[in-house]
Amino acid sequence: MKKHYFYLFPLAVPVLLHYLMMTSCTAMKRLSLGTDQSALLALKAHITSGQQEFLSENWSSTAAASSVCDWIGVQCSSRHQRVTALNISNMGLTGTIPPDLGNLSFLVSLDLRNNYFHGNLPEELSHLRRPRFVRLTTNNFTGEIPMWFGHFPELQFLFLDGNGFSGFIPSSISNLSRVEKLDLSYNFLEGNIPEKIGNLSVLRELYLSGDDLVGQIPLSLCKFSQRQVLDLSNNRLSGQIPKEIGNLEKLKELYLITNNLTGVIPREIGKLHGLKLLVLGRNNLTGTIPREIGNLQNLQGLNLEWNQIMGMIPKEIGNLTMLTELYFANNSLTGTIPPEMGNLYQLENLQLPYNGLNGSNPPGLFNLSALRNIELAFNHLSGNLPPDLGHRLPKLWAMGL
Repeated sequence: MKKHYFYLFPLAVPVLLHYLMMTSCTAMKRLSLGTDQSALLALKAHITSGQQEFLSENWSSTAAASSVCDWIGVQCSSRHQRVTALNISNMGLTGTIPPDLGNLSFLVSLDLRNNYFHGNLPEELSHLRRPRFVRLTTNNFTGEIPMWFGHFPELQFLFLDGNGFSGFIPSSISNLSRVEKLDLSYNFLEGNIPEKIGNLSVLRELYLSGDDLVGQIPLSLCKFSQRQVLDLSNNRLSGQIPKEIGNLEKLKELYLITNNLTGVIPREIGKLHGLKLLVLGRNNLTGTIPREIGNLQNLQGLNLEWNQIMGMIPKEIGNLTMLTELYFANNSLTGTIPPEMGNLYQLENLQLPYNGLNGSNPPGLFNLSALRNIELAFNHLSGNLPPDLGHRLPKLWAMGL
């Protein structure tokens, strides 16, 4: 009898363990999903206006929906039945973020953009370890950008633009080795752009416009060729545009408008063959327009207005046949308008006022059928306009011709 029991016991143990494990896993699963539900209910309780009535009907433990995974704006993983995405954007919600939101341990995507959330981001959000997408655009968050954002190892997209964040850009941002898009624009950030941000090797788009940043453009930002958008406009950056900018072979958009940049436009900018938008206006740039700009044959917008650029408009401008917007106003340009500008068949907006241009108006300029707006005032131009100009370009708005 003992021998018979001896052989039955090893069979009973795995069955018992399996039962205990299944019971335990089921309990943990319910507990975890319950934690997610509690976190979302805490968020709802912190919302004071907007669509809170709509959320009250839908976000409820007694709602007809069978699970938190069926709540509006919530997505769960099919495998673990845990909350992986929360999107309550564009709802006009007012409120604060509760610490409980840090309990959404499976959260991958968080989108709260275009609401009126305010206050500081709670420290408990640092407990999240899986976020890949965080978008808090256009809210009223304040305080410093938390250092713990740099501790999200999987983060690929971070949008904090259009808030009230202040202080310095945290150096820990440079730890986001997988981030592809980073937008910190239109806050109240100050100080220098951290040199280490340039070490983000997969960063394709960087937006730091509309803050109060100072110092020079870090050379590290020109280190990796995969950059596609670099927007540092509307700050107080000084120094020169680094010639290393020519290393950004895949750059499509460069915005440096409204800073305190000095020196000349580097000739190396002509290496950016994929560039579509080049916006350098409202600085203190000097020297001449480099002829190498004519190499940028994909360029659609070129803005050099309100600088101290002198010399002639290079005839190579005529190579930019994709150009639709050209702004050279308020500089010290001299000489004639090159007839090659008559090759800009897609040009819609031409601004050349407040320069020292002379000579006659090139007739080819007025044959551009796409042209809708031309301003040549406060130059020394002469000559007659084509008599049929009004018939050929009925929508043309001209000033100072």
